[in-house]
Amino acid sequence: MLSLSSSNNKPFVQQRKSVRDTFNSTNGHSNGCCNDHHCSGSSNTSSSNNNGNVGNGLENMGSKYFKPRRRRNEERKRKTLSLFLLSMIVLWWTWRTTVSRNQQQQQQRGRRQQQPGLFQYSKRDAAKREERKRRAQARDDANRLHNQQQQQQQQIYMEGRPVPLSQNHQDDDVDHKEDAHGFARGIFNAFFHSSPISKARTRLKEELYDLDRRIRDNENRGIRWINMQLIPPLHSDSSSVVKFNSNNNHNIQNIRPHGNGRNIRDFFKAKRQHLDMAWEMHDKATQKFQRDDFVDYTKHDYEYPKKLMEPPSKLGDYPRLMPLSQIMEIWPQDELDHPPNVIEENLIHFDFENEQDMEAAVKFRDAKLPFKVINVPEVTAAGRKWTDEYVSNHFDASSSYQGIPKTEGTAQESPDNYFAWHHAQIWDIDTMGVPPTRNNDFSYEKWARHARYADRIGLSPHQPHFYWQSGVDREERYKDTEHWTFVSRDLPSFSSVDSNFFLFEPEAQKGIQCRFGERGVTAATHFDGGRNMVAMMTGAKRYILSPPKECGKLGIVTARGNPIFRHSLLNFGHLNHMDNQTMPQDEREWLELAGTAQAVSTVLKAGEVLYIPSHWFHYITSLQKSAQCNVRSGIDREGDAYFGGYDDVTYRCSPGEGM
Repeated sequence: MLSLSSSNNKPFVQQRKSVRDTFNSTNGHSNGCCNDHHCSGSSNTSSSNNNGNVGNGLENMGSKYFKPRRRRNEERKRKTLSLFLLSMIVLWWTWRTTVSRNQQQQQQRGRRQQQPGLFQYSKRDAAKREERKRRAQARDDANRLHNQQQQQQQQIYMEGRPVPLSQNHQDDDVDHKEDAHGFARGIFNAFFHSSPISKARTRLKEELYDLDRRIRDNENRGIRWINMQLIPPLHSDSSSVVKFNSNNNHNIQNIRPHGNGRNIRDFFKAKRQHLDMAWEMHDKATQKFQRDDFVDYTKHDYEYPKKLMEPPSKLGDYPRLMPLSQIMEIWPQDELDHPPNVIEENLIHFDFENEQDMEAAVKFRDAKLPFKVINVPEVTAAGRKWTDEYVSNHFDASSSYQGIPKTEGTAQESPDNYFAWHHAQIWDIDTMGVPPTRNNDFSYEKWARHARYADRIGLSPHQPHFYWQSGVDREERYKDTEHWTFVSRDLPSFSSVDSNFFLFEPEAQKGIQCRFGERGVTAATHFDGGRNMVAMMTGAKRYILSPPKECGKLGIVTARGNPIFRHSLLNFGHLNHMDNQTMPQDEREWLELAGTAQAVSTVLKAGEVLYIPSHWFHYITSLQKSAQCNVRSGIDREGDAYFGGYDDVTYRCSPGEGM
C-alpha cells in the first residue's frame, strides 16, 4: 500500500471520509484488480509511478474540501451562541450586584429607623451632627466675643485712651491656637484657607447648612432682621455704603457663570421632595386637629366705600390713603387669626355683570386709579375647577394630562414667612451673602399638603414657608388651543389675542404669572411697569398699595443691574416690633421712614380682580391657601399728576426723597 508519510500528504490524514475514498480510488483501485493476485505486480508498479501525482492531487482536493460551507455555518452559529451566553452572564451578574446593593441600603435604612427620635440617624451621623452643632456654637461665641472687643476698642478710641496690645492681638492668638492642633493642619490652612474669599465661602456654607437644618426641622427662631447691607443707605456712614456706589447701584460681580459647580447651585436650589421633613411628621400626627380660630377671609365681614360712577374731579380724593404705620397698627401683618371684626375696604368694587358698573370701571382704569371687579364668571368658574387634585394633575404630570400639555411650576422656600424677590442669575454670594429665598424640588402635591397644614395648625410667621410660582409664556396664545396649558384654557380673557376689559393692550402682554400662596406668605413690596390685572381664583390675599411718588420712602432698589431691581427688602411687618431692642439701628431708621409712606389696604378674595396701575407699589400677604394669576397690558409712562408715575420710580427715588 501507498505510504502517507510524505510531507505532501500529512495535511490530509485527518480529512473526511469522502477525501479518503477519493484517495483510495486514485491509488489504483479503479482498475478492478485489487483482489486479483495476478495484478499485484502491475498495481505496485503503477502505485510507485504515480506516487508523486497522488500527492499533488490530494493537495488540490484539500483546497476544495477543507472547509465546506456547512462547517463554516456551524462554526458561525457556535460563535454567536457563545457571545449570547456571555452577554447573558454579564447581565445576570449586573442584576445580582444591583439587587445586593439595594438590599444592603434597605438594611442600613432599617437600622437607622430603629433609632428613636423625630429624625432617625445612625450613631455616627448623630455624632457628626453634635460635632457640627458644637463647632457652630463655638463660632457664634467667637463672633460674639469679636464684636464685643470691636465695640470696646471703638469706645476706647473715641475716649482718646490707648488701645491695649492684648486686645489688638487676642483674635490672632485664638487663630494661632487653632492652627497649632497639628502641623499638617496648619500647613493645609496656610495654603488653602488663608485667603479671605475661602474663609468667607466657608462661613457662607456653614450659614447655608444652618438654613437647611432650620427648614428641614421646621424650626421657629423668632424674628429675622433684614440684611441692611442690601438696602440703599440713608446716611453716608451707613453700613450698606460698601455695597452701593454713588448711584445706589449695587457693586455686583456675576460669579455663577464662571462655574464653581454644585457648591454655588446649592445656594439657589435645594432638594427636598424625597426628604422626610419635620412638618410632614407633624402633619400626620395632627390630622384630626382642627383649631377654632381659623378665619376664612372669603366669608369675613367687610365694609365697602360708596360706589362712584365717575372718577373724582379733585386729584387725590380717591383712593383714600393713610400712613403705612397706621395701616399696620390697625391690622398687624402677622395677626391672621385676629383681624378686625369688620375689615374696612377703601377701593371701589364694580360688578362685572352690571353694564353701568363696567362703564364706570373703564373710566377709572383710564384715569389710572386702582379698583376691584367682582362676580367675574370665568374667574369664579376657574376657582371651582382648581381643586388640589386638578391643579396637581397638570403640574405634576410627566408630559401631559388628558391631552393637555404639562404646566411648569416651582416652589420657593424661606426660613420664615417673608419672601424677598431677587434675580438669582446675577446674585453674588461673595458680596451679598446667602440669598433670601431658594427654589426647591417640591411637587405641587407636596406644596399643597404644606399649605393645608399651615391653615390647619396656624403656622407661625417665624417658621419655614413655601410659595408655589408658575407662568405661561406670551407666545402660547398664538398656538392652537390644543397646545394651551390649563391656565390659558381656564382664563380665556387673560390669554386672548383680542382686546378685552382685562387685557386692553394684548400686543403688550408678556405672559400670565400665577402665584399659589399659603397662610402668612408675604411678598416684598415692588412695582411693575405694566398695567396689572390680578385675578383671585381661590382663597384671599391682602394687598397694600402705595403710589409711585412714595418710592423714596420704601427702600426700593432702582438700578437695573441690581438683582433686587424694582424691589425692596424691607419687611413692613417689623413696624409692629419697633420697641424690640434687638432691631438693628439701620433697619429701625428705614422703617421709621417707611411708616410715613401713604398707602391703601384691600383684601382680594376668590372671584375678584384687582386693577393696579403702572408703577404702583404692592405689598402682598397670603391670608390663607390661595391661587392667583395676573396679566399686564403695556407700560404707562405718563403717570398721574398727583400720585406720580414712571419719572418718580426712575429719577426721584433716592432714599428719603419726597418727604
